[in-house]
Amino acid sequence: MKIRAHETFCIRKGWLHKGIKNIYSNPRLFTNKDINPCDILGIGTNMVKSLRYWMNTVGVMDEVIEGSQRLQQPSRLGEIINQYDRYYEEDGTNWIIHYMLAKNEEQATAWYWFFNIFKSNTFDKDLFVKELGEFLHTEYSYDCSEKMLSDEFNCLINTYCSKGKSSTPEDMNECPLVDLHLIELTDNRDYKKCIPDKDSIHPLIILAVIEDQTNKDEILISDLLNKPCNIGKIFNLDRATCFYYLEQLQKMGDLEVIRTAGLDVVKLKHREDFYNTIQRYYRAINGVAEQ
Repeated sequence: MKIRAHETFCIRKGWLHKGIKNIYSNPRLFTNKDINPCDILGIGTNMVKSLRYWMNTVGVMDEVIEGSQRLQQPSRLGEIINQYDRYYEEDGTNWIIHYMLAKNEEQATAWYWFFNIFKSNTFDKDLFVKELGEFLHTEYSYDCSEKMLSDEFNCLINTYCSKGKSSTPEDMNECPLVDLHLIELTDNRDYKKCIPDKDSIHPLIILAVIEDQTNKDEILISDLLNKPCNIGKIFNLDRATCFYYLEQLQKMGDLEVIRTAGLDVVKLKHREDFYNTIQRYYRAINGVAEQ
């Protein structure tokens, strides 16, 4: 369980590319006492801590021990994204990063709770703070200060909601996940979870998540919609939008939707692991034929 490890900074546009590029050239970027990562990355001390946290949390960087040294290196996911979308510009990359973030209960506890446990579709800061505090107390016996809970709310909202006009260039550098439109500010100054527009998520990303969340060939559609970390919870999908994506995957030959009396299931036609399907997504958007 982690709270406020982000130093109050959400992921900024360009950060993940900058971090990956520099750990390729310097595997001890965050741990070498003889260099100043602030100078290399062009960001402040707390932002460096935040970047390191986010790179670990969204799974694009691994930290390994070799002898007495802690090294940073691109993970398998980090290598795939670096190969196909080095500058983190594709919408699909943002959906992948969102999935990795929202399923990570250990390192991004508030994000996991918000997308998988928190049941209110419309909410304000007070409700968010109250219910996150109760979750942390119940699940982890951890009593968090209101200030820390408030910081979690602000960082999560800034991850998905645009700040609009800002007087400082740094504040204009928003999180790329804003473009997913998963949360929006209402006319009543509350916030609401939003269902993505159809076709905003590539079907192969939907498939990759399904494969990552099961070791079975047949899955109840109710589980896809309602189980933590699966496509319904992670992507704010309602039943109609979920079926839309499943039908797209059925047309592509990846699964079969089987509707029976009261027991709708999907049957995977051929299983791939998460990373292979992510590579397949990148090849597809780049026009590379299936092998």
